[in-house]
Amino acid sequence: MKKIIKLFAVVSLLSITMASTIHAGVWKQDSHGWWWQDGDKSYPSSVWKWIDSDGDGMAECYYFDESGYILTGTAAPDGSTVNESGAWTDQGIVRQRASNPAAARIINQKGLELYQEADLKSSGLPGLDITADIQMNLSYDWLELPVYMNMLLKYHDLNTPNMEFLSQTKMDMLGIRNSETSFYTNGCYYLDAGMYEKYKMNIGYEDMTRNITLGGLTGQFGNFLDNVQIADGDAGNKILFYSSKTEGLEKHLTNFYDEIWPTLSDSNYKINRIDGKAVISPEGYFSKEAISIYMTITEEEETMGMLMNMDINYNNPGKAVSIEFPSTEGYEEVIY
Repeated sequence: MKKIIKLFAVVSLLSITMASTIHAGVWKQDSHGWWWQDGDKSYPSSVWKWIDSDGDGMAECYYFDESGYILTGTAAPDGSTVNESGAWTDQGIVRQRASNPAAARIINQKGLELYQEADLKSSGLPGLDITADIQMNLSYDWLELPVYMNMLLKYHDLNTPNMEFLSQTKMDMLGIRNSETSFYTNGCYYLDAGMYEKYKMNIGYEDMTRNITLGGLTGQFGNFLDNVQIADGDAGNKILFYSSKTEGLEKHLTNFYDEIWPTLSDSNYKINRIDGKAVISPEGYFSKEAISIYMTITEEEETMGMLMNMDINYNNPGKAVSIEFPSTEGYEEVIY
């Protein structure tokens, strides 16, 4: 009986604590507008603040000006948009996050299930047509180095003798533009790296599939989702906003590099934050993703910061993919 009483006391205390966190402040209005009064009678100013106004476990984000009033129907100083109620929006969708641990566990689990289901369905398609725009900003001391990349990837009939793919990459760094094209057809891999570097090699479709799918490691990323929000988009789409737990992610990516690009695993890197947005079609496939990665890289006692923004489009997922290949003439044959 004593154990039951103690358990009841702990649960009751936890409930009271959570409730006081949710209702630790109150909205107030005067002739100048709306403002928020915290439980200690103070009020936020010149700052963003997450507030769960209705106590549903999901908080919205508001910007308070230098006088403490929320901005409405305009842009905040950092360029973010707020709606007529003052809530931060992303392309018309009110952004939210869990306001207590219990709500966070529930929404994160739902987000994980939604992400993994979409990843399973998308990766199980016989073919995909993907385009991506990537912007990287490398910073070292006073040096800022922007890098822009555009990528196209098409493939069909993975892991079968009929497998084919085409990959095209364009990169612009300091005004220097490079392009690279690779493709696989009739059991042969072709690489055109420019400057007369054109090679071909015979590779089995099983090995080629492993390279295209990055060793089957990408789906594990869903296990690191955190701060999830699920919203309804246009035309029946589901939109999944998330950040990622960085703890353990470096080890995951090191295993990824060891498997796919062993030379990259020599660098010491720290992932500081990842923010992501995935648009999932009514059929359950990924249709768009936007991912921002903030990290630092240390090599030979020198540290460099990197911000990478990726916008990925999955064009007509579930539809047949056709590929037009470049000429296969003029390639030097090498041994795989």
